[in-house]
Amino acid sequence: MKLIDRIFLSLYSLCIAILSLVFIIAPFNNWLYTWTSYILKVYRMNWEYMIIPVIFLLISMRFLFSGSKKNHLKSNSIIKHTSYGEVKITMETIENMAHKCAKAVHGLRDIKALSHDSHDGLIITIKAFALSDINIPETAMTIQKKIKEHIEETTGVVVKEVKITIDNIASQNKKRVQ
Repeated sequence: MKLIDRIFLSLYSLCIAILSLVFIIAPFNNWLYTWTSYILKVYRMNWEYMIIPVIFLLISMRFLFSGSKKNHLKSNSIIKHTSYGEVKITMETIENMAHKCAKAVHGLRDIKALSHDSHDGLIITIKAFALSDINIPETAMTIQKKIKEHIEETTGVVVKEVKITIDNIASQNKKRVQ
């Protein structure tokens, strides 16, 4: 949901809550009952007062249609068509495969894999901590190559690029021998 929709939804919900509270309390509070009766009498047959309900109606329609509209931009899977039918490979599957490949190479810890489909191929992002005793560029290139080859071989999906982000140096917990 866009920021402007969230703002409108918050204001809309607040107004509806206040209006509901007024109509719940009005039968039990004489002053509030008199005030709402006066507002409704003034409101009757006055065209200028239709602006607020029309705004509420438009906002309601926007929320109604935006909630039912599907987001076609973000895809959760890649669809491959074969002569026997279609095959869907979820992004989670791709991410798990990339994670497994990255773990197989020595040098990284706390690996997280993310993937998204672009128009000309798959983009995979690996975020991890590096061990202090490794050559980061060499390790990153090895991981990129392995992930690209593995995913292209196993899924048939073109991998446009594999991005590696090293967040920090991982602390090595050396076990003591006593």
